Amino acid sequence: MESTRNLDAAELEAVLRRAHLVKAPTSLRAEGGSRILGDLQLRGLEPGVALHLLGAKRRDLMPPSGTRVTLSILLGEEALSIHSTLLEPLLADEGDTLFPPVLRVAWPSTAVGFHHRDRVRVAAPQQTPLPARVSHRGRWMDATVLNLNETGLGLGFDGGAAFEIGEPLCVETDLPECGRLQIVGEVRHTSHLLGDPLPDRVGLVLGPQGEGVMETLRSFIQGRRTDRSENFRQGGQ
Repeated sequence: MESTRNLDAAELEAVLRRAHLVKAPTSLRAEGGSRILGDLQLRGLEPGVALHLLGAKRRDLMPPSGTRVTLSILLGEEALSIHSTLLEPLLADEGDTLFPPVLRVAWPSTAVGFHHRDRVRVAAPQQTPLPARVSHRGRWMDATVLNLNETGLGLGFDGGAAFEIGEPLCVETDLPECGRLQIVGEVRHTSHLLGDPLPDRVGLVLGPQGEGVMETLRSFIQGRRTDRSENFRQGGQ
């Protein structure tokens, strides 16, 4: 679960300097859309003015300055979520290919969201959902994987699904480029959404898995992060 902390100016600068020191991986998302630009690093600070991000290419389709963005920074086992605004980038002359563009994001306010990095969802609804089968009380049911991370997953059913909190479920799905995944989880919560194509929703928390399962899952997660980055770079919504 994400928590928001109100940091004073000194605390905020200390956190950002620590991220700058380790060249922390970052990503940008234009607020109100699903376009994400990843593979960035925090490489410079203008205290009180701007953060400098490296990793973008000249060919990348970037929102104009003034666009509200969410900046995600991976710092150790935490992911920081910061709401800010794009400023004018630093650009070398058109013919100078040695110096990539430097993205500038306005120095954030003191409200910073923190969450544990392994809870970042990468099989999110804006990406292609994953068809799945779920073993429940001795029978198999069709389902759709709506989100997936290293600690849990969310499933959607087209109706008629009834589960109890704490029940174990076995989920099978084919991960693009990674092969078949069979994973076991425990029902943590259920809900019913009226009028939704997948009205029955179930959230699972993952327990210990068989040999190789987590390696397959992590490989898929990394691939999805790359997909989301490329979607942003190519101007996808």
